[in-house]
Amino acid sequence: MSVLQLMKGRRNRLLVTIRAELSDWLNEDAPVFGYLLKVLLASLLAMWLSLRFELDQPRTAMLTVAIVMQSRSGMVFAKSYYRLLGTLVGIVVSLILVALFAQERVLFLLSMALWIGLCTAGSMVYRNHQSYGFVLAGYTLCIVGLPAAISPELTFNIAVTRISEILIGLICATMVSDLVFPQRLWDAIQTKVRQRFSDFSDLLRTTAESSVSTKSSKQVLLRFIGDIYSLESFRASAIMENDGAKHNRLRISEMNNEFMAVATTFHALEELLRRQRNNGHPEVGAALVSMYRQLSEAITFDGKSACNEQEAALVTKQLTAFRSTFTQNLTVYRMQLPQEMSDHKFLDFETGAELLQRLADELHAYAVTYSSINYSEQKSATEETVAPPKLEMHFDPVEVALAGVRGTLTLGIMTALWLLTDWRSGIEAITIGVITSTLFATSPSPNQTIKQFMIGAIIGTILAYICNFHLLTQAQGFLMLALAVTPTILFASWLTTKPSIAVVGSGIFIVFLMHIGFNSAYNANPVTFINDAIADLLAVLVSGVMYGLIDISSSTWSRRRIAATLRGLIVTACRSPLMMKRSQLENAAFDLVQRAGSAQRVAQEQDRLVIDWLLSTLEIGHAVIALRELKPEINHPYFSELLSMCLDSIAALHETPTEALRIKTLKSIDNAIQNLSTDISTDIAMSEAAHQLRGQALSMLHFIHSALLDEESVLVTKEKN
Repeated sequence: MSVLQLMKGRRNRLLVTIRAELSDWLNEDAPVFGYLLKVLLASLLAMWLSLRFELDQPRTAMLTVAIVMQSRSGMVFAKSYYRLLGTLVGIVVSLILVALFAQERVLFLLSMALWIGLCTAGSMVYRNHQSYGFVLAGYTLCIVGLPAAISPELTFNIAVTRISEILIGLICATMVSDLVFPQRLWDAIQTKVRQRFSDFSDLLRTTAESSVSTKSSKQVLLRFIGDIYSLESFRASAIMENDGAKHNRLRISEMNNEFMAVATTFHALEELLRRQRNNGHPEVGAALVSMYRQLSEAITFDGKSACNEQEAALVTKQLTAFRSTFTQNLTVYRMQLPQEMSDHKFLDFETGAELLQRLADELHAYAVTYSSINYSEQKSATEETVAPPKLEMHFDPVEVALAGVRGTLTLGIMTALWLLTDWRSGIEAITIGVITSTLFATSPSPNQTIKQFMIGAIIGTILAYICNFHLLTQAQGFLMLALAVTPTILFASWLTTKPSIAVVGSGIFIVFLMHIGFNSAYNANPVTFINDAIADLLAVLVSGVMYGLIDISSSTWSRRRIAATLRGLIVTACRSPLMMKRSQLENAAFDLVQRAGSAQRVAQEQDRLVIDWLLSTLEIGHAVIALRELKPEINHPYFSELLSMCLDSIAALHETPTEALRIKTLKSIDNAIQNLSTDISTDIAMSEAAHQLRGQALSMLHFIHSALLDEESVLVTKEKN
């Protein structure tokens, strides 16, 4: 090989390396730099407009930009919309309270405390940016109402000025986000939808090929469950972004519900296969795994998972073929089982086959919906016919009430401190206290969040001091003013791009901009600055103490309460006159755990109890709902009596999980299985449809029976936890 060829080969390899590095930079680092530029540009634009219009506090407009700015345009639109609504409601309530109680300080503060409690409770009930709207409606009362209460004659001017400053911030944030290096939320939805289908296909294929235990796939499955709600949040926000999101909003929601059903059935099948490997008949396990592998091959395209809608359409055809031959293949596998095998082992096979068929049907429905999504902005002809169930809201009223009480108490403590000491920075302390006590109420780990915010507040105070008394004193003109605040804005923005320390960046932003030393003119005063800084840190400290005293997300009490609520879903599924649907059970269970924060803390040992109860609820709840659906179809008095006894026993066990009730439930199910098996084998006149329905009922009863016998079940180990 000549020297020229060697040099050419090295050059080609170098070019390939450069292209790969450039591609990585464009995908990973470039969006971060674009986001920093947008935050800085929107903040400076808001500051310039506020100064041009001679508004009292340009920092309010800048703070609005810092709060609503997100990496995706759709998120900015949604957050700005709910911030505006929350601000308007808060201002209206401020005007009403000032008009009613301008001369009655105590009544004004009591009414204010009640409003803060209601808004905090509302932020716990609703999700995403709707929750943020309640937070804004709460602390806007502090921002507008408290200064107005001190000077009632200036109430209208204060309200108009604040809403003007906030509007400038919202307009700047939305315009810059949409015009400068725009990143569409709809693009993120497309990526997440495709990635989820591909990842789940990989998980199914991996577990089928290597017989991995459910423990190794549990965290992946729970991540998928968390993605359900993040995708729903993206979908709701993207509606404000473009027509493609509007046209596909129902289809995305339908696909979310279908994936929820797929994920829960997958877990039930994995649990059954695990029990079969540990205690079952080897030939039954081999037959089920063989059929499972056939299903995993049907969801595979050219040896890999489908990566887009076109490949998903081909997978749909393969799943259709699998479903059409499933009954025939099932008969072949059934005939290959040993004749001397016990009825119990035979039911293991029938139950596994039932779950496999259900998983195949649900995967097919999911793949059909996924492959039919139209990502263009043209409306699909079938869009109007899609009407999936919405994700309902499920929450613990006691925890919501406690969150409201916590917000009220925080306000009460800071207000008492203000009134008793006549502290000139009391309003500052009340405002920060209310912001932190409401803003972080829905955080998965409020205590950790408030600690990070405290760190950010300290750093923000130091940076504000440097800016106020060393930089702004030398600044003349808008350009130098912009140079003085730019480093902190960029630093805080960069921190918010790091998920693990994003709250630190938020703390820097909020405290720095609240203490920045200019309004329409430079007016920084060291004494006032120190007083306000102490007020901020004290308010954050009080909020942290209140989060520690009334911990409704990570305390042992809250975990046990969520576990009891999850068990209550099984009781409702067993006894409710109105039959619960699978989607209702899944929505309720997932929403409860998501709100409690356990889904985000799945790796933590102390949250295992909640996660185990979640999976047990889905596992047994699906079987209970299937039994109740089969009951009227068979319409047989003897069958109904046996089934009712089983359902009552299951409900009693979940009301009070004890070893005695577990044994009683097992005996009740044993009795039902024995009698139904005898009835099926001796009733010659029974129709084929009735045979099939009772066979399905036996499978579900056997599934619940095996779940209750499982030594790793939370129903068995409950007292140990």
